[in-house]
Amino acid sequence: MRIVKLTVFYLVIIALAMALSLAGVRMSVALVFFALIIAAMIYRHIHILYRTNNMQQVDKFVRDRQKQPFFAHIYAIAYGTRADQISVLGEVAGKFKQPTIKYNYLFNKALLEDNLEAAKEAAKHIVKEPFKTYSACYIAALEGRTANMHSDKLTQMWMQPAIEAAYAHQQKDQREFERFAGYSIDAARGVQKYALIHTFEQMKTDITKS
Repeated sequence: MRIVKLTVFYLVIIALAMALSLAGVRMSVALVFFALIIAAMIYRHIHILYRTNNMQQVDKFVRDRQKQPFFAHIYAIAYGTRADQISVLGEVAGKFKQPTIKYNYLFNKALLEDNLEAAKEAAKHIVKEPFKTYSACYIAALEGRTANMHSDKLTQMWMQPAIEAAYAHQQKDQREFERFAGYSIDAARGVQKYALIHTFEQMKTDITKS
């Protein structure tokens, strides 16, 4: 489907180029016109990825790209089972050589497997901030080490309340979990917000079942 869409898009661009040429439009003007179209497309993608609060828009974006490694994981969070997510995380981790990316996926895989030792091992290889500190604080939350759950290095606003939510989840405190999960979701945008919404929904289900 995506190939068909791209083919149609390029055919439209070619048709426009021919129409502008036949109309006697100068090449420089035509190039500016096409540059603006491309810039608008890039801006739209960036906006959906990082800025929008329109989760229906993000959902469509993710579903259209579910075969791509990054979006396969996000899609599994929204639509897959726990087993699906674990499987996808393992597959996606194997596609990356950059340590922070690879081991961040393995860190999340270990968390889903309730394997704290594997999560600690993966966290050792996450070298880029703020993800290095986030993984360390998250582990502290799971171990109940509240003094080590906070850091000024958690520069993305959704991170600290997500840590607090993880701690509340570990303590099976649904009220506090929902409070901090809400703060985290409100602070996030784009695909990150989408992933948090579905992740926290699953965590909430875990609390209610326990």
